[in-house]
Amino acid sequence: MKLMAADILDTYKEPDEIFLPLTSERYCQFYDVEMAGFRDDLTFYLERVRASDAVLELGCGNGRLCREMAETGAEITGIDLSLPMLRLARAQPRPNISYLGMDMTALAFRRQFDTVIIAYHTLNLLGTKKSIQKCLEQIKTILKHDGRLLLQLFIPDQTILTLGTKKRFQFQILELPDGGKLIKEIRRGYDNEELILEERYRLRPRQPGAANEDLSHTLRLAAFPAEKWQTLLHDGGFSIQQQFSGYTLAPFIPGRDSCLFIEAGLYRSPLPP
Repeated sequence: MKLMAADILDTYKEPDEIFLPLTSERYCQFYDVEMAGFRDDLTFYLERVRASDAVLELGCGNGRLCREMAETGAEITGIDLSLPMLRLARAQPRPNISYLGMDMTALAFRRQFDTVIIAYHTLNLLGTKKSIQKCLEQIKTILKHDGRLLLQLFIPDQTILTLGTKKRFQFQILELPDGGKLIKEIRRGYDNEELILEERYRLRPRQPGAANEDLSHTLRLAAFPAEKWQTLLHDGGFSIQQQFSGYTLAPFIPGRDSCLFIEAGLYRSPLPP
């Protein structure tokens, strides 16, 4: 499941193509295919989740990570705004997982959690500094005083920062259960700390009589440098305890790395002398 960069394209006029809007239901189906078997991020979370923990995942999607964490014996709660995603998650139930429809900027819990997880660039998807700050404020109220906040963030690397008016093109080809193909194309642009992702899906089913489909949507992600994320966390009342680059959990190098894992706890003011 590897993205392959084909080219970096200058501003240009493409031949007209017709892409219908990507529905929530279709996106969830495609996401399920794309993430099937993806386990690269598990080490970071599983090394930090204990069997005695109460864990909350914000933006749990199809429950991929919740199911893995449930194997530790921890009590898992996953929330998501997407009902189609929650249906996918609930289709594979576990006795120690609860799934709830909830906004991660408006958490409605009367309890606290040992660990709060926001995986796979989900915090970037909030888009604006204001929404991110609101989410962090909510987390602060439901995280135990010695609890952990675990994040995976997208950070623009030098390739993204120097795009200018150009777009970066990537694609991957995914196998469908019926033997057909799902071709995913991504055009990335960058403007003023915002990553613009146009995702195009070309569905090519194999079964006789099934029609091809060409669908697309556009996502806008907060694409702040690592220093700005660190400031947001500090101002939100969190102290960074560890940070790593990518799925190998190597030291993070600004400008080179685009994937940042962070382990943070609630900030505690130093005791007076």
